[in-house]
Amino acid sequence: MDRRLIQTAVFGSPDSDDPALCPEIPEELEAFRREHAGVTIWCGTRFEGGCGRQLTTRLYTDKICHFAHYGSGGTGRPCGRKDRGKDDANHLFAKAHLASWLRAQGTTAEFDFPEPLGSAVTVRLPDGRKLHLHLDRNQPVSWDPTVWETILGPGVRDPHALIQRGYLHRVRFDDRPGGGRILLFGTEIHGRGTEHWDTLEDIVLTPEALVSRTRPADVRTPAPVPQPDKEAAERQIVTITRPTTSGPRRTDPVQKLLRHLHTDTDTPGKIKTAIGAIEKLLQTDLHPDDANRLRFALTRCLRRLEEHTQRRQSVMLQLRQKPTEGLYHLAIELIRDDPDVPQEDSDLIDSLTARLERVRAERQAAAQRAREERREEKARQAEAARQAREKEKAAQAAAAERAAQQARQARTEKVRMLAPAVRGALKKAAREDRITTWPELRDKTGLRQLNRLDHEEKLELLTLVEADTTPEEPLWSTLITEDNDSAGLRLHRDICRLLGRPLPVGDMDLIDQLHAERGRLHRRQ
Repeated sequence: MDRRLIQTAVFGSPDSDDPALCPEIPEELEAFRREHAGVTIWCGTRFEGGCGRQLTTRLYTDKICHFAHYGSGGTGRPCGRKDRGKDDANHLFAKAHLASWLRAQGTTAEFDFPEPLGSAVTVRLPDGRKLHLHLDRNQPVSWDPTVWETILGPGVRDPHALIQRGYLHRVRFDDRPGGGRILLFGTEIHGRGTEHWDTLEDIVLTPEALVSRTRPADVRTPAPVPQPDKEAAERQIVTITRPTTSGPRRTDPVQKLLRHLHTDTDTPGKIKTAIGAIEKLLQTDLHPDDANRLRFALTRCLRRLEEHTQRRQSVMLQLRQKPTEGLYHLAIELIRDDPDVPQEDSDLIDSLTARLERVRAERQAAAQRAREERREEKARQAEAARQAREKEKAAQAAAAERAAQQARQARTEKVRMLAPAVRGALKKAAREDRITTWPELRDKTGLRQLNRLDHEEKLELLTLVEADTTPEEPLWSTLITEDNDSAGLRLHRDICRLLGRPLPVGDMDLIDQLHAERGRLHRRQ
């Protein structure tokens, strides 16, 4: 590729920062011309050595298409641009993409292009943080401790910082069909490299870090500024100056003033200051091109002030006729840093500010009362719900108690007539010095109902059997054994609990107690 061909420019004016990239093939250049019909293209002053002259497009089929200066056939002022390829406008494309990205997140910022032009982009956020995009691969990275995060451009290397920080944020640029460049964001991890690239739409600026929507773990909180490499610090740095055939780049006040002038975003106070500086410069001996650029900028500044004044007057008129909070805030923004605001407008704003503060205080008080009422209502509802739950639980407990009582009564009625016969059979077993079982009791008494008794019914029956047994006497029910020892032990434990008899904890102690009581019954008869 012929590096002398101009591939980058700016739209609109010499001092614009709206970048343009010339398509390389004829079909895309034709589309580019149609898309930007009526828009002028310039060798912008925000390029290192940019001459500020107007450019045109050149279409070729035997080499790449490119921009060219008007009067490049031998007339006109020489251009001092050394780098004319795609990367020459990376700082402008970066600024455009970053500004759009921040606006999408509701944030505006101030941008600056440090010297030499094209080497870096500095972004100052409203909260005081500063981003620094380092693009010059031939210059060492400046790790400024006042910078919140430093991002490296294509081909920029700093192995020492990568080792110390563990990661480096990076950007790269891809060409977009039809002209323009796309900015991609990635994170180089020490030992892994840059594995993924995101569009800026997938990156979120938070108070703590740059966060990726697709890879939250890979985009990190800014690390401390790397410490200088001791070994590298001991080396002697030799600066080699490359010879040049063109004259030195101008650093005159014209270029400095126009570089920092932003007529679309600067406040009226800044624009008035710039107008004064421009008028002073126009009284000096200037090159015709510089004078033309200053007159162009002066016209834009005056038009911007006139438009701002007309808008401010319109908003203030509406505010007097029908004040609203929206108009008030708009007026506050319009009078900010405007030295030409009439006193009556300032008095109106002061009056509305006091009124708005009273209204805001009343709203806050009303909101506080509403919150307290909601809390009280919520507490009342919670108490009512608690009482309802308690009432429901009490009703359920009463119903359960009634059901249990009815079940006990039913069991008592069922086994009441069986108790005398069972008591007699147990006494007979005691006289005969033996124990018995439920089947044997059935056979001895002829009561077939004993086969159909469940645990609760047996418990109720034995309670009736022991009705006349004194606390000092052994229980007749100890003479009954079960086929299942655990069932028999359970039945005896439950009888003892109902009758208030002492019970040992372990089963072996309970079995010993049963044997002892049976012995007492046998000896008593």
